[in-house]
Amino acid sequence: MGKASCEETLSIYDLEGFALAGLVKESSYIDCGKSKVRIILTLVDGKIVCSECLEKDIAELSKRVIEFYRVNRLAR
Repeated sequence: MGKASCEETLSIYDLEGFALAGLVKESSYIDCGKSKVRIILTLVDGKIVCSECLEKDIAELSKRVIEFYRVNRLAR
């Protein structure tokens, strides 16, 4: 998934909200350079959304939150 496939750029709070609502199918990173990454989410409806370029440690924490909600939603 590259930047061109990202349909919308949103805040990490919005991305975490999608996960909390059970709307995330999968998540990944894409490198932005200079120790920054972008979080890419594929939603259950097939839409691809991403974050802005973030410091790696911030992105990793947010991705952990997203994965926590995603996995716990799948377990229900």
